[in-house]
Amino acid sequence: MEISLDLLLPRDAASVPATRRLLDAALTALGVEDHIRDDIQMMLTEACSNVIRHAEHGAGYTVRATIHDRRCVIKVIDAGSGFDAERVPRPDPSAEHGRGLLIMRSLADDVRFRSFLEDGALVSLEKRLSYGEDSLGGLLTADNGLPPMPEVRPGSEKFRTRMFELARAGETRRLVDYVEAGTPVNLCNDKGDTLLMLAAYHGHPDTVRALAARGADPERANDRGQRPLAGAVFKKEADVVRALLDAGADPRAGSPSAADTARMFGNTEFLAWFDEVAPPPA
Repeated sequence: MEISLDLLLPRDAASVPATRRLLDAALTALGVEDHIRDDIQMMLTEACSNVIRHAEHGAGYTVRATIHDRRCVIKVIDAGSGFDAERVPRPDPSAEHGRGLLIMRSLADDVRFRSFLEDGALVSLEKRLSYGEDSLGGLLTADNGLPPMPEVRPGSEKFRTRMFELARAGETRRLVDYVEAGTPVNLCNDKGDTLLMLAAYHGHPDTVRALAARGADPERANDRGQRPLAGAVFKKEADVVRALLDAGADPRAGSPSAADTARMFGNTEFLAWFDEVAPPPA
């Protein structure tokens, strides 16, 4: 089971309760236990509030939440100047302000901070989920039907890592077997790269076509905002570019877009292909 929620938000205080309610609605529908939902709401509130207070250079921010079986990962990505979390002094627990990082670290099972040079910062929060008796989430995660992989437990971090290795290597048949057995087709790593993104970047058009045919999103960007088509153009993988266009990838989407990347490197063949693609309706 995988549920993904991507929100592009203005740096406005009103965005925080709206985001919290949307995510909590999904968790409630799945039957996540109350104390887990309370923790997620609080750490999400702190992460979003920090962006609004401190990312003064960014006009907006992104919240990307993924629920994968019994694991919830929330990524809050801003376009500010970034910060070094290790250099932020730990506040007095009794202080009224400055406790955001302390709260996130205490409530999340795993917290990661990453700054991008002149391009913002990312906070990644992970929380293990537990479901109530006879809940929808409990039923959906009772048995994911994955075929056995020697020495790797389905749903574990080793299993996920192995899926990404198969995508990089272009092991189409094995990937398809796992996707058809229940592995989320838009599974992504800690940088937001999906299986399709990795297959595209490493030059495997057959894998790209197979994943797209099973519902992989050719437009899904990673945490840096990079899209599969722009990456394939950068790598000059013509067969992958054609496979992504056939799957519905928009050459004008993203920044830089695939078209921007092709112009940057003077690739007239790709630009001619892109001219054949009608722009999406306004």
